[in-house]
Amino acid sequence: MRPSTPTIELVSPSKRVCAELAVETVWADATVYPGCPIWRVWYDGQAVLDTSPLGKVPGGGIPAHGLRLVGLTRHCPKTALGAGREVRAGVAAPAGRVFDVCVRITDMSAFCSFAPCDHEDEISADTEEPRFTEGAVRLTRETAGNNLPQVFFTPSGKTVACWHRGAGWHMVFFDRPGDLAEKRFDALGQLDLLDVKDGRTGVDLLFLKTPFTKASLPETIFGECLTPAYREAFDLLARRGAAADDFRVMRGEPGQFMVAAVRQGDIWTVGGITGEPRTLTVRFEDLWLRMPAELRVLKYTVEITRDPAVGEAGAVVRESFGGQAPDVRVALDLARDGGFLFEFHAENGSF
Repeated sequence: MRPSTPTIELVSPSKRVCAELAVETVWADATVYPGCPIWRVWYDGQAVLDTSPLGKVPGGGIPAHGLRLVGLTRHCPKTALGAGREVRAGVAAPAGRVFDVCVRITDMSAFCSFAPCDHEDEISADTEEPRFTEGAVRLTRETAGNNLPQVFFTPSGKTVACWHRGAGWHMVFFDRPGDLAEKRFDALGQLDLLDVKDGRTGVDLLFLKTPFTKASLPETIFGECLTPAYREAFDLLARRGAAADDFRVMRGEPGQFMVAAVRQGDIWTVGGITGEPRTLTVRFEDLWLRMPAELRVLKYTVEITRDPAVGEAGAVVRESFGGQAPDVRVALDLARDGGFLFEFHAENGSF
């Protein structure tokens, strides 16, 4: 790349996210396209988004080119993800056609849009899919090629949630998949179907679909292979919302397993689901320290809902153990497509 105009830099308030906007010459295979608006993004000094052209010529699949920078303004907007830094620039074609480019970042997100100011369609208002750095891995191919959210792992270990809406691309950065599962973004209007065929499908839904809608979820359709304990745990994890005082993903990997906790008042409920046989352990002290100090006590009753072990009767086992200290650890061996629920109830007079 050979810059043909000065590079415009953006740095987020904590300096964790940096972005560049420029009009440069871009090579696509053996073809040279001068005057292409592009953007790049870094997180904690590591490149996340490589040189990504903005806009494309309809029907050609080539970048919008032959443009020049004609104006620039800077802003400090407030966003749902915190304080932001934003630049808005005008880029003009030789015939005088002007397009609006916007790049906005926060300490955990990046956004870019490209749109004609007069709303005509001579050059598409769609931006090309962002070009993540070499070695980035798409977490699932299910949403590839459409406008649904996608999740990438980058070589630096950063997890990136990315989705396209209108003329803009939205990206949110995380340190691990569990961070994504704790959030909800208004990227999907409504999930029409919550079809949990097996354990792996359910875990993927919790990581890759439910965080991207703020709408209420449809009734879950469970596959026959899923145990009653799995179904109860999935419903707890999928239907978190304003009624809960706290929600935390404790452990998990997409397609493999998830363990998360919901607090209502002084009661913590922990749910776990898995796609493959594994042992999952919950250390209650991690949750105990997270709750308000005035709600902490020294003795708890732990109520357990789990799958029956080999030789045990019934479809589900429910147990209760009193007098447990905050440093109690509960471990369960789960079979394929299995799950559990733990409820930690404060015992009276145990302050």
